[in-house]
Amino acid sequence: MNNVRRMTILALLSAMSFLLMFALEFPLPGFPPYLKYDPSDVCGLLAAFSFGPAAGFLVELVKSILFFLSGKSADGIVGATAALVAGGTLVVAAGKTYAMGKRSLILSLLVGTVTMTVIMVTANYFIFLPLWGLPTHQITMPLVIAMTGFNLVKGVITSILTIIIYQSLRTKIALQGAENRV
Repeated sequence: MNNVRRMTILALLSAMSFLLMFALEFPLPGFPPYLKYDPSDVCGLLAAFSFGPAAGFLVELVKSILFFLSGKSADGIVGATAALVAGGTLVVAAGKTYAMGKRSLILSLLVGTVTMTVIMVTANYFIFLPLWGLPTHQITMPLVIAMTGFNLVKGVITSILTIIIYQSLRTKIALQGAENRV
């Protein structure tokens, strides 16, 4: 696959990722309303599995920048950065695991979900919640449990969607890009 085609596919995945985040962001039942889910990370995962983890991260970066510039991010630059850290961690961890000898898609997504959960709970505790005005000494165990549960549920939903879509697109995109990993 030539570079123009690969860049075109990555641009399309970035645009689709932004549109999914822009149009389908919603709170998950049972979690605080400020913890919102959107299926946009599926596009980053498709890029990572098809072209390598750097390509997946690039999709996440473009999506987060576009979302911030759109003005829809209620949390501004902090929210867009948190989304980039979450999606970027999921995509890079899953993409690297998958690239290491073509490991199982499910194992790769499990590694990505667990890594994202650990990183996001830590980043929320020490960085993002304090930037939103909540000092670390006010962060309670129920909040940490809610953040952990949310990130696990987010990872599972995103993983299921990715498996369904990747399996159906595998011969069209993934195998074409396998020899051209970023």
